Amino acid sequence: MLRLFVGIELPDTVKQALAKLCEAHPAARWHGPEQLHLTLNFIGQVSEEQARRMAEVLVDVPGPQFELKVQGVGYFGAPERPQVLWAGVAETPLLYQLQQRLEARLLPLGLEPDGRSYTPHITLARIRHGMPLQAFLQRHAQLSLPAFPVDHIGLFLSRSGDQGVRYEVLQRFRLL
Repeated sequence: MLRLFVGIELPDTVKQALAKLCEAHPAARWHGPEQLHLTLNFIGQVSEEQARRMAEVLVDVPGPQFELKVQGVGYFGAPERPQVLWAGVAETPLLYQLQQRLEARLLPLGLEPDGRSYTPHITLARIRHGMPLQAFLQRHAQLSLPAFPVDHIGLFLSRSGDQGVRYEVLQRFRLL
């Protein structure tokens, strides 16, 4: 079984800028620059045959290229017990439209629908023990990186190992 998701690769300049946000925090397990990406659709565990069929429907992804801008920081979880620290993106209608088109193409092939609304984000760290993040959030509330072009998406493989989770792009698909 393969653990997959569809996402957007970040330029090295964006990855390096986000990596600089890393700071000592007793409960944070920071993602390295090589792990930073923006997930569009989490697929989960699928067979190699399902993965092949999913890749086929991604070949001619409809939708224009667009620009994406990393902006702001936030977290998932309760304020007293945050679980994930993330960087957000500026409101980009074309991003939401792309995510919805991809979901519509992948649902018939076994993608499990997500009951939550799509919240585009770049996971920076996982937080253990629910340590408060208010100081970090205040320091980086005005985070704003230069916009970058998005001209393709990737089908990512997620692998767990001794060194944590690693992501590998199996295939890239140009936006038309």
